[in-house]
Amino acid sequence: MRVLVTGATGLVGSHLAQQLVEAGEAVRALVRPTSDVRRLQALGIELAPGDLNDEKSLRSACRGVQIVYHCAARLPLGGRRERFYRTNVQATAALLRAAQAAEVERFVYTSTVDVYGYADQRGTDEETPFRADGYYSETKIAAEKLLWQAYRSEHFPVAIIRPCLIYGPYDRNLWPALLRMLAGHHVPLIGGGRTLADIVYAGDVAQALRLAGRRAEALGQAYNVTDGAERTVRQLLSAFAQALHLEPRFFRLPYAPAYGAAQLLAGISRTLGFNLPADLQPDIIKALGHDRHFNIGKARAQLGYRPQVDLETGLAQTLAWYNQRPV
Repeated sequence: MRVLVTGATGLVGSHLAQQLVEAGEAVRALVRPTSDVRRLQALGIELAPGDLNDEKSLRSACRGVQIVYHCAARLPLGGRRERFYRTNVQATAALLRAAQAAEVERFVYTSTVDVYGYADQRGTDEETPFRADGYYSETKIAAEKLLWQAYRSEHFPVAIIRPCLIYGPYDRNLWPALLRMLAGHHVPLIGGGRTLADIVYAGDVAQALRLAGRRAEALGQAYNVTDGAERTVRQLLSAFAQALHLEPRFFRLPYAPAYGAAQLLAGISRTLGFNLPADLQPDIIKALGHDRHFNIGKARAQLGYRPQVDLETGLAQTLAWYNQRPV
């Protein structure tokens, strides 16, 4: 079977592409001309040069493909709404059109649990209504709605995976940011870090995507994906610090003034035209100030999803990759 992976040089896409190759699939990756494709080439993956906003290249990439795995997205790291909309909505719409024209057998989309918003989530399941909180969740909701419309009105074969916070080798965003923060020794914790925070290893997200690509039950369904554990933010950051052999001092930062300050800084940044660091984004502060724990019972029951990598092992593997990565 021939499959197409977008975002194959990113965190989830890298793990997915490798797992698909190991499973004997013929993998094609949509790659920009500026992407570092050495690892993909070493895996024997077919490269399809193009861009998610170039419909001609998308039609070529989808030709002869049975499954499309759409992993590429703009992450919640700041920026203007137009950039989120272009990457997360317009590009998804263009890829959807190309996949429909190619009559692919399944379109598997990597969404996010952020579609439920950043109000307290305790055991939230897939029946929870959408709630936009910031540009990232807003545009991921819009992309999902495009796919649900295609599924319901045109019977187009869609399956959606909604992972929580993802980490692992090939992470060029979360891991470096945490390393910088924890290395500062004095680390602020919103509300003392007592809120719940789910996390998942990128390889386990890739496992869920592959299952959604082949299980009949997955058609027309969405699935939450986490590592299944329940932890607080403080416990999570402590595990990261231990893996990095750091001993930061945590101190409590009240949620309300932290969120208010983040909103003020965001307004100033929009006026002056500069981007805030990710850890100062109002979306991130809001998420850290609320419980975020999600039910994965549906993925377990229908997909047979089983988290394979525990946090200690995953952090060790991530650190090993980070220390050996090409500069």
